Amino acid sequence: TQISVEVVTMILLLLSLNFLPTDTPWDSSAPRRWRDAAISVVAGLGTGGLIYALMMRDFAFPTISDFHLANSYKGGGGTNVVNVILVDFRGFDTFGEIIVLGIAALIIFALTEAVLSSNVRGYLLNRKPHWPQSGDSHPLMMVVATRVMMPIALMVGAYIFFRGHNQPGGGFIAGLIVAIAFLMQYMASGYTWAIERQRFYYHGTIGWGVLIAAATGLGAWFNERPFLTSDFGYINWPPLEEFEWATALLFDTGVFLAVLGAVMLALDSLSRFAWQPGMAQEHPMDINPLRDDPPEEEQEKKEQV
Repeated sequence: TQISVEVVTMILLLLSLNFLPTDTPWDSSAPRRWRDAAISVVAGLGTGGLIYALMMRDFAFPTISDFHLANSYKGGGGTNVVNVILVDFRGFDTFGEIIVLGIAALIIFALTEAVLSSNVRGYLLNRKPHWPQSGDSHPLMMVVATRVMMPIALMVGAYIFFRGHNQPGGGFIAGLIVAIAFLMQYMASGYTWAIERQRFYYHGTIGWGVLIAAATGLGAWFNERPFLTSDFGYINWPPLEEFEWATALLFDTGVFLAVLGAVMLALDSLSRFAWQPGMAQEHPMDINPLRDDPPEEEQEKKEQV
């Protein structure tokens, strides 16, 4: 999960760095750089040391982790304690988190809509990279590799999703993996090419995820149990071997859809600020954005107008 979060965060940072000036207004002095480095090292080592000391000490009283370890399978029907905590013991917290995640993505979308509707739109969409340093915006090897890896990444996401109740995985990490697979198409082939082929509604994906998670919680009321209390059992369908089912799977489906929709909506909104060279459907591979540039004379006339 941490690795997937770091990958999505790195993509977000790369999209944000694209809007920074190529040169900083001023350079920090050498003493200031040494001071900043010393503060960073002390803060990092100090935080790591405190966490290590806390993890290695013996507590004088039973911890909540002992309860989760003892009741993960008996109460939630799963051996992956982390996933059982997220979808069962603390399911209400997870339900609130996916709502907050969806709200954050909608706020990013609303802000980008406001910016693109203002006078800044022309400046943002007409910014061009510094070609001598940026190289090929759509390298052929990356274009081919990302499209070949797309179905593989989707299969991995499905595998991680279904194994999550008993093994490392679950709806959250599966949503991140699938989102990364889609985002790689944006990075490799460009926003225009990707948006013309990924025709699903991110807003609706978030909404359906929250609704499915809420419906799963409401279903517990029909059994006179608290909201979001999961249930599990075993099914025997010959010739298949006996397998376990759990209502937490439905809740995890809602988490998966909400995470996928929120991540895609947020990063898709930021990707709209990128320079769009032209229509991508004329060139299936879309590996050379320069070929869609208008002639220099026409470009100069447009700039004069």
